[in-house]
Amino acid sequence: MPPMMPLNHDTQMRRLNLRLFILSTCFFLGGVLLSTSVFNQVWMLSLNHLVSGVDPAWSFLTQFGEGGAALLLLLVFTRFTRQGTALSLKCFLIGSLASPLLKSWFAHPRPLGVMEPGLIHTIGMPAAAANAMPSGHSMTVVAAATLLILCLPSGRKFKWLSLLVALFACMVALSRIMVGAHWPSDVIAGAGVGWMVVVMAREWEWRQAWEQRLQTRWAQICLLLTELGLVTYLFMATTHTHSERLAFDLIATVGIAGALSRWSHLRQQSAA
Repeated sequence: MPPMMPLNHDTQMRRLNLRLFILSTCFFLGGVLLSTSVFNQVWMLSLNHLVSGVDPAWSFLTQFGEGGAALLLLLVFTRFTRQGTALSLKCFLIGSLASPLLKSWFAHPRPLGVMEPGLIHTIGMPAAAANAMPSGHSMTVVAAATLLILCLPSGRKFKWLSLLVALFACMVALSRIMVGAHWPSDVIAGAGVGWMVVVMAREWEWRQAWEQRLQTRWAQICLLLTELGLVTYLFMATTHTHSERLAFDLIATVGIAGALSRWSHLRQQSAA
């Protein structure tokens, strides 16, 4: 029997996209089905009151699902990876369209909109208006974590790092329930949308690549300005707890370090 030919890059990408698509569909449909069940409310109350005394930790974690914060971290940590910057930008663009459209389509009320406030343990100032499904924070952190994992080199030591990134993303998604902002169904569906966003971004980059264009000097200047704009936004953003402020300040500080590195690289290119 002749030896099997190694899979080419396109075939590997297609197979991975198919797996992510199946995972995305299962989570999204599972979240939608759960939203129609009485177990959604039961699960919400059980999880929301499961752990006490660690409110600052949940308040800190939940900020990492904010779109601007996630994009800034991706621009810093995927800068020197293949297609990392292009996929980060495309995920942000797709997610910025998908989240509000799906929220408006489902128009599901949030927990604080239908339940007595005394039944829910809230942290900070969680939203009480409609448009809960899907969770935008859950979508964002799952998409960002998936991108980071895909950008990591292969090897045993990086598998542990991948597991840590995945665990962190799960904790951020769970924090949306713990702060009282979302139902479990919202978080599950949001995770599904996050994986679908990654699939769409990868298909987009495969058909119309941005990566080489983003390496030009003017593109790097635009990315530098984007990082500085996001840093300014995070420093000026309104927060309701000390932990929320700490999280945004930490992410902004990482963004400053990334912007300084990009600026130094641009200066070296000019001097060359």
